[in-house]
Amino acid sequence: MEQKENDFEIQVLTRLAVIESKLDDYKKIEDTTYRAYNNSKENSKDISNLKEKVTSLEKDVEGIKEQPRQRWFNLLGTIISVVITAVVTFILAKIGIN
Repeated sequence: MEQKENDFEIQVLTRLAVIESKLDDYKKIEDTTYRAYNNSKENSKDISNLKEKVTSLEKDVEGIKEQPRQRWFNLLGTIISVVITAVVTFILAKIGIN
């Protein structure tokens, strides 16, 4: 009878050791998971910041692209004004208004 009790006690202690070992593994996994979760939260914040910066840069690039175009429009307006002024001056000079 005592042999059976010893065998039972050994089995219980063996199973308890296995369970404790598994619990240690679960704690390691939980720690790793917690660190991964925190890293993903930080990465999410970084990605949001990068999106804001990229959007700002896109707006700046569009503004820079628009500048030469606006200069051409201004130059064209000036040329047209000069031509119209010259034509009107020529016509007025021909008519005789000095």
